[in-house]
Amino acid sequence: MANLKVSIQGTIYQINEKAFRNTGWNKEPITPYFYVSHAAAGQLVKQFVKKNYPNVECRVSSQSFAGGNSLDVNVCNPDGTPIPNAQFEAINNFANLFEYGRYNGQEDLYESYENSGLVTDNGTVIQAGVKYVSVDNRPSFGTVEWARYELSVGREYKDLSRYCDTKILDKALAA
Repeated sequence: MANLKVSIQGTIYQINEKAFRNTGWNKEPITPYFYVSHAAAGQLVKQFVKKNYPNVECRVSSQSFAGGNSLDVNVCNPDGTPIPNAQFEAINNFANLFEYGRYNGQEDLYESYENSGLVTDNGTVIQAGVKYVSVDNRPSFGTVEWARYELSVGREYKDLSRYCDTKILDKALAA
């Protein structure tokens, strides 16, 4: 599958061509748009972080499950410490553009936003396709960044080796 180049707020992003829609259910032509699934949203978030904050470590994971999907984003400095709040808020705001609603616990239902997603610089709609988005300002569990942070706050190598591959711990120590 090829990637298409899309300009959003003056920045060029690549999005999988499968996200482009130009026909309806009955194959009739419709107004073209991009549907950003949980996987495509993860790709766009990673590109956003890389272009705007090249020193920030960003890990994304997405899941599809009965009744929806989710996108989890973890950001941190290379040493596992949290990034500045302004950077975190910018990343969080960008990632949440791809969420199409929120769960209302008081009424026990999921409420879709009236407007979700965004628009490319040439006016093509980017429709949000993620049910739940979560962004955390900490390293993903079991990563090199997580190990660096845990070691820096005094955790013992042998204790961490119960939770993490020793190759990851060795790489964290080598840096």
